Amino acid sequence: MNPIKIQTGGLTDRGLVRQENQDQYFIGELARSIRLHSTSLPIAPQANLLGGSLGHLFMVADGMGGHRAGQEASGLAVQYFLAAILNRLQWNSLISTTDDHLLVDDLREMLNEAHSEIRRQSEASEALTGMGTTFTMAYVVWPRMIVVHAGDTRCYHYQKGVLRLLTSDHTVANQMMRSGRLKSNAAERSPWSNVLVNALGAGAEGVQAEIAMINLEPEDAILLCSDGLNKHVDDLTIERVLVEADTVHEACERLVKLAKDGGGTDNVTVIGAQWRLCAPDPMMRVSAAMPSEQKVVAELASPHRFMESTMDYHTQFSTIDSDDKSRDTDPLPPMSEGL
Repeated sequence: MNPIKIQTGGLTDRGLVRQENQDQYFIGELARSIRLHSTSLPIAPQANLLGGSLGHLFMVADGMGGHRAGQEASGLAVQYFLAAILNRLQWNSLISTTDDHLLVDDLREMLNEAHSEIRRQSEASEALTGMGTTFTMAYVVWPRMIVVHAGDTRCYHYQKGVLRLLTSDHTVANQMMRSGRLKSNAAERSPWSNVLVNALGAGAEGVQAEIAMINLEPEDAILLCSDGLNKHVDDLTIERVLVEADTVHEACERLVKLAKDGGGTDNVTVIGAQWRLCAPDPMMRVSAAMPSEQKVVAELASPHRFMESTMDYHTQFSTIDSDDKSRDTDPLPPMSEGL
């Protein structure tokens, strides 16, 4: 297999209207590691030994709710997936076209578990009542990519100068467009584009996972974003920026600026990655990272079926005490049409 090098970039902005940023994003690399206890080798005790990459994670979440409640919900979704991925064995192995259904099943379960945790915390605090979030994650083990999605955040695939949307917007406007009750060129401007029919939390009984799977090629790129971008920047402009930008981060910066120049009516988040061929490396390497002051960043209650395992992720998050309601995307129970 040809060696591949990845370039990533990401940016989030409050925009020009919102008082706070309720978007969250995450870009990270899964790697093999060993936490050293003791050795006769000249390596400091307690060091973390890091090997090669297993894959990459990209997440975007757009929260909704009262003052800071949306930020709590989007942050909780990202942290739940981080905790679950790092504590489940199947995420330490490669994916392929023959066994990726196991990961797909796990992704669906994780999305439902994150939804349940957001609902639980929402019901436990009056200040968090009704909080919810969209969520889009891409997991890449070269050349395979699996996307799990709920809401109106988006994942795009860019290949050979052409941009393709991999996810669908789970909004009333999109359902109306698919049923012929709304023209496609009017969907983005419709007030129904702000009404979700599928999201995590938001008082809904359940969440439906949309899954996409593709094989990437060298020079391909992906882009994940919140709807604060699409409200002001169309797909043709996104495609043009990706063609013209020298780096992924430059593309993210230009797209965020375009969204703000177009009005900046919402928080806007854009993250991306591009894969390119590189020279083969004949060496295997192990690096030692000295532990600094470690702190728990996510502690979430394990699902019941895992309670007898060694996993322990039980989360505590700060609550809020304001009843201010932001004018964000509004959730609704699913309509009769499918997503």
